[in-house]
Amino acid sequence: MLTLLRSLFVSSFAALALAQGQSPAPEPFLHEFGAPGERGSFRAQFHPVGGGMVFLQTMDHFVTLAAARHEAHTPDDYLLLAYNGRDHGLRLVGKPSATKFPEELYKAVWQVAETPDSVTFTLDSGNGLVLRRTLRHDPKNRGFLIEIALRNNNAAAGDQIEFELVGPALVVQQGSQLIGQQSVGIVALPDGTSEHVAPKAGVVQRFELDPRQMVFAGSTNRFFGAFLDPRDAGARAALTSIAVDTVPVEGQQDTEIGQHANSAVRLRYGMALTVPEQGAETLATYGLYLGPKSFREFETLDAPERYLPILDVDLNPPCCGIDVPGGRFMAKSLIKLLGWFHDLIGNWGLAIIMLTVLVRGSMSPLNFRMQKSMRAYSARMAVLKPKMDALKKQFGDDQKAYQQAMIAFQREHKVMPPLGGCLPIFLTMPIYIGLFTALRTAYDVRQQPFVGWITDLSSPDALFDLPFFPHHFNLLPLLWMACFVFLQTRTPLPTDPQQRQMQSIMRWMPLMFGFMLYGYASALMLYMVTSMLWSMVESAIVRKILGPVDPNVASMTPTVM
Repeated sequence: MLTLLRSLFVSSFAALALAQGQSPAPEPFLHEFGAPGERGSFRAQFHPVGGGMVFLQTMDHFVTLAAARHEAHTPDDYLLLAYNGRDHGLRLVGKPSATKFPEELYKAVWQVAETPDSVTFTLDSGNGLVLRRTLRHDPKNRGFLIEIALRNNNAAAGDQIEFELVGPALVVQQGSQLIGQQSVGIVALPDGTSEHVAPKAGVVQRFELDPRQMVFAGSTNRFFGAFLDPRDAGARAALTSIAVDTVPVEGQQDTEIGQHANSAVRLRYGMALTVPEQGAETLATYGLYLGPKSFREFETLDAPERYLPILDVDLNPPCCGIDVPGGRFMAKSLIKLLGWFHDLIGNWGLAIIMLTVLVRGSMSPLNFRMQKSMRAYSARMAVLKPKMDALKKQFGDDQKAYQQAMIAFQREHKVMPPLGGCLPIFLTMPIYIGLFTALRTAYDVRQQPFVGWITDLSSPDALFDLPFFPHHFNLLPLLWMACFVFLQTRTPLPTDPQQRQMQSIMRWMPLMFGFMLYGYASALMLYMVTSMLWSMVESAIVRKILGPVDPNVASMTPTVM
């Protein structure tokens, strides 16, 4: 595929040049940084026109698990991480005459110099100024050092050269779309906070902040990130603005790589370099991280704390912006615990099951105690029900008087509901939401097999293909729905007509949630199925010890997912 992309890209430039009666335009060239399979190794295509990157592949990540297992890898095995097409390189802001360069930087033909671990682009203005950009491989930190230098040979000092550095456009891989925003532009600040922007199709959005204060800025997709951070005072001082937009533009979606219009997010960094004294140069150095979004990966970097804010953004709940207190902290803690289980047994699927059993098992004593107190409360309420019905009949037409009578009745008979009756639900929600939001974008389960047909925990567990929508038969979400419906039908309906109607509707809510999550990662569904099986066993044990649930308070019995 990438060979075809390269040939199409070259032929289009050559055809344009010949049609205009010019010599053929410079061709793009490939450069490999590091050896295939090595940490932080890349395969990239650059173009002298504009002096930028056309596409970037990671040679230590692969398109599929099958591709990763090939004995000898081909370029089509490597994961396509970023694809910029013709819209790459340094872009000039303002008119060329005002910047001392004869033409816009992204249209100019740059001189190229290569070493095994670097590519350097140089552009001579012809009037004493030379602009140089070097991309230097930094495998330890999974990326590059970007050096941007402006040298003054014999021009007037003091002016500023304004331009824009266009960041990598991360490819949204086919089949990796999820409910909720997964691609964002983010700027991290020194106080540990961050600002992020959900991109809008065809709109350039600027961050309303001082760009010189940023710790890093970048864009993400589901598993990977591209983050730029200043490495010296010159780099920080050169920043003038940070914006985010989307590519490809409407009507130019790229069918070769499955890239839909406005699906890829990229950042655009406004910069200004001051023309130094003659014989000197102004230098700005940036780090560019191009790799996984993972606690375990970040801990291997020189400054592991730098990129942690991006995980806070990823742990935003996907639905309606609902943020359960403690959910984000719980997600971080449980993901670290999940990694510890994996290190212990070497299988992410088993680690998820072990984590689920640990979490649900630790909640079981509290859940049992709360259900026992609710049963005692329900038994007392059953005895007092005739008196309460009499009060309702007496004051039914006067709601205010009825409420006052009920309050007095509850005080007299001391039948206030247990304060902790629903405590298990409140304690479990941060755990449930935390794991849900974490597992949906967890890089660590990417292309990790479990057992049998589940060969990639980051993808749905397609047991077999279907000739119609949804195209795959995913067993785990169907199993979760069946278990949930079975558990709901085991709970008797309340005798109160209004509660009975509501509970009847709630019995079939799992079907809606199941269909919403049908295409979700099998890692998430494995957690949900394991949790549901635990609920079924726990419910049977509680029923055996405490007896069946009283229908009068069936809707009040706490359950935990």
